[in-house]
Amino acid sequence: MPVSTTQYLNSTYSRDMEARKPKSNLGKDDFMKLLTTQMANQNPLKPTDDAQMLGQLAQFSSLEQLTTLNSTAKTSNTALGAINVTSSVNYIGKSVVAGGDKIHKGSAGCSPVYYKLSENVASVKAHIYDASKRIVDTAVLSGTGEGEHTFTWDGVNAKGSLPEGQYSVGFEARDKNGKLIKVGAKVAGKVTGVTSKEGKTVLELEGGRSVNLVDIQRVEASKEVDEPEEGESAES
Repeated sequence: MPVSTTQYLNSTYSRDMEARKPKSNLGKDDFMKLLTTQMANQNPLKPTDDAQMLGQLAQFSSLEQLTTLNSTAKTSNTALGAINVTSSVNYIGKSVVAGGDKIHKGSAGCSPVYYKLSENVASVKAHIYDASKRIVDTAVLSGTGEGEHTFTWDGVNAKGSLPEGQYSVGFEARDKNGKLIKVGAKVAGKVTGVTSKEGKTVLELEGGRSVNLVDIQRVEASKEVDEPEEGESAES
């Protein structure tokens, strides 16, 4: 199809304007052109100081190396993320323990929670919260000695069995003087999937929960969540 004069002029004008668009970044070729132009237009009676020129070259060299290093790091992080996701597939079907306070109540019972005391205390309570952050149950725990203990909520309060879903737990420990003692908590759950979010490898747990791969502290043989823990008990 023949091209009209108007179409040809418009096409030529578009290419010319595209070529005239200013660059947002200067590359090494642009830097060398600027340096060559500077040398060609300098005052012959007062040339650029050698030390100043060497300094400019050193700055450009450092900038180029940092740019290359940044590009290499991004590529490496992408590759490492893919490797982490691939290798983490081995976690699927296994139970993991990681820092957190979310528990899941399913048809087989509730997922266990591990709490750690830095010293012996007089009392420990576990407060169970629903999705609206309201306390739906409180359990008095028997594990009050220094170290790690396990608590598995029975999913029942004074009104009866609570619906299945996701809950959270907060621990209240006090010494013999009634002073609050800090309690560390970890949650457990079976891994159902692996995803990558914002460069981080995330393990998806039963009940819609998720934990970062780097936060995993222990991997355990898979077991039913309603199995009792030896030497531990809790009363609601």
